[in-house]
Amino acid sequence: MMFLKRFFAAFLGALAALWFFFLIGMILLVGLSQIDPAVTVSNDTVLQLKLNRPLLDYQGSTKDDLFSAFFQEYMAVDEIVEAIDNAASDARIKGVSIETPVVIGGWSQTTAIREALARFKESGKFVYAYADTYTQRAYYLSSVADSIFIPTAGAIDLRGLASELTYYKSFQDKTGLKMEVIRHGKYKAAVEPYLEDEPSKENLEQIKRVLASLWDEVSSEIRNDRGLDSADFEAIVHSAEARDPERALALGIVDQIAYKDTYEEALKRAVNADSNPVSAASTLNTMSVSSYSRVQTVTSPTTSDRIALIYAQGTILYGEGSPTLMGQTTMNKALISAREDNTVKAIVLRINSPGGSALTSDLIWREVEKTAAVKPVVVSISDIAASGGYYIATPATYIVADKTAITGSIGVFGTLPNASAIAKEWGINSYSVGTHERSFTYSVVQPLSDSFRAELQDGIERTYDLFIERVATGRGMTPEEVDAIAQGRVWSAQDGLEVGLVDEIGGLQRALEKAAELANLELYKVRKYPRYKSDIERLLGDIPGAMTQRWFAEYTPSWAQRYAEFWKGIKGSDEQFEIQARMPFDLNIE
Repeated sequence: MMFLKRFFAAFLGALAALWFFFLIGMILLVGLSQIDPAVTVSNDTVLQLKLNRPLLDYQGSTKDDLFSAFFQEYMAVDEIVEAIDNAASDARIKGVSIETPVVIGGWSQTTAIREALARFKESGKFVYAYADTYTQRAYYLSSVADSIFIPTAGAIDLRGLASELTYYKSFQDKTGLKMEVIRHGKYKAAVEPYLEDEPSKENLEQIKRVLASLWDEVSSEIRNDRGLDSADFEAIVHSAEARDPERALALGIVDQIAYKDTYEEALKRAVNADSNPVSAASTLNTMSVSSYSRVQTVTSPTTSDRIALIYAQGTILYGEGSPTLMGQTTMNKALISAREDNTVKAIVLRINSPGGSALTSDLIWREVEKTAAVKPVVVSISDIAASGGYYIATPATYIVADKTAITGSIGVFGTLPNASAIAKEWGINSYSVGTHERSFTYSVVQPLSDSFRAELQDGIERTYDLFIERVATGRGMTPEEVDAIAQGRVWSAQDGLEVGLVDEIGGLQRALEKAAELANLELYKVRKYPRYKSDIERLLGDIPGAMTQRWFAEYTPSWAQRYAEFWKGIKGSDEQFEIQARMPFDLNIE
C-alpha cells in the first residue's frame, strides 16, 4: 500500500513537472515567434500612432526580453514620445497618422504624446488623424493634426469633463456589510463613499474646481489648434453637436468626412506632396510607432554626464513593486543606484501615483531626502501625485507639474471591513480570548472595540502630523500653512502652483531642463530607472501563489479592479489594518 502511495505521488509529481516545462516551452515559442525580424524603415514612410493598449509612463527595458511580446499589455509613453521626436529628424519618415479612437490613459499622458506630435509638426512634416469615432480624450489628442477625418456614420464625443463617484452607505445599511472608517478629524472628503450617500459640499467644490481647471487647459489646446473662438467652442460642447459628423465639419471640428480608403489616398498625396502635390503616391508605406521605437537609432551626446530619470508610478504598496505598483524595494534600489553613481549629476523623479501605504511612502521619502541632500532632485508630476504620491515628492529640490496634473490630497485614513451586523442576523457568534486586556484587536464578524478604534485613531493622527511636517519642511512652509491646504483636498496643477505645492507648470522635458540647470550641465545623457523584473521572471515568481494580489492588479482591467476593491474589502476577512496615504476616492475624469 505504501508503495502505491509513493508511486502515485511520484507519478503526479512527474506530470506536474512535465506540464510546467511544457507551459514554459510554449511561452518561449510564442515569445520567439513574436520577435520582430530585422525591420528597416523604407523611404516615404508614414508613422502610425495607434494607442490600442493601456498607457504607462514607463514599463522598463523590454527590448531584450524574449517574452515581452507575449505578456506586454501596455504601451509606454516614454517610448512613444522618443519615437515621435526621433522621427522628426528622420528623412525616411514623411508624416504621422493618428488612428486612435480611444485613449486608455491619463490626461497628462495624452498631453505628453500630443506635445511630441506638435514638435513633430514644427519639423515641417504632416500629421493627419482618422478614426471611425472619437472619444473626448482621443479627439483632444487628434486635434493637434493638420487635418482630421471621420466617416459619415461616425461620432465625436465632445461634451466636457465629468467624474462619477459611487457611494455605498445605503448598501451597507441594507446588507449589514460595511467598512469601518478611521480618519483625521477635519478630513472633509475622506472615504465619503462608505459614510454618505452623496458627496459633501466640500467634495463637490473641489471636484468641480479640478474639472474646471483641467478643462481650461484641454479646451484651450483644442481651440488654438483648430482656430476656434472660445464662445463658439463652448457652445459646441454644451450642445454636444460634434456627435454629428456633418455638423462637426460645418463647425470646424473636423476637416473632411471620408472613409478609411479615402483617408489613405489623402496620406499618399501628403507623402507625394514634395514631388507632385496633386497626384498620390502609388503605395503607402506605414510603420507603427511601437515598431519604430525598436528599430530607431539615437545619437547620444558625447559626454559621460547623466541625468537619472526615475519613474515612480502606480499605487504604493509595501514590497518589491512592478511597472504598475510602486514598492519601496525597487524604488529605493533605483534611488540609491542613481545617488551613488558618480556619472549621474542630477535626478528627475517622474511621479504618477494616487498614493497608498503610508509606511511605504515614508520609506521611499527617506531615500529621496538622502538623495536630494547630495544631488539635485527635480520631481516631475505626470497625471497625479496625490497623498503618498505627493509625500515622496516633498524632499525634492524643485517640483514641476504637468498642466493637466492633479496633486495634493494631503491626508491619511484607514478602513476595515466589518460584517458583525450580518453575522448577528444569521446567528454567527464570535468570542475572543486573550492573555491581556488588548491582546485581541480585530475580527470581521465582531464590532470594532472602542479601545482598538482609539489605537487606530491615534495612529492616523500621528501619521497625519508627520505628513504635515514632511510637507512643511520640504516646501518651506509652517505646519499651520500646510494644514490649511491639506485636509485631503485635491488640487489641480495650476491651483497647486498658487498654494505652493509645486514650483512650475511644465512637462517632463522641462523637468529635465531644470535638473540640467541645477547641475550646471549643458550636455547630458538620460539614464532611466528602475529595472523591473522581466515578464517571465514575474510569472515564475507567481507560480507558488505568493504574488496573486499583485498579479491581479497588473493583469486585470482597471474597471474590474475598481469594483473588486470594494468587494475585496467587504470579504477581506482578517487582513491587518494599514494606514493609507492615498486619494480617499477614485477621481476618474472622462
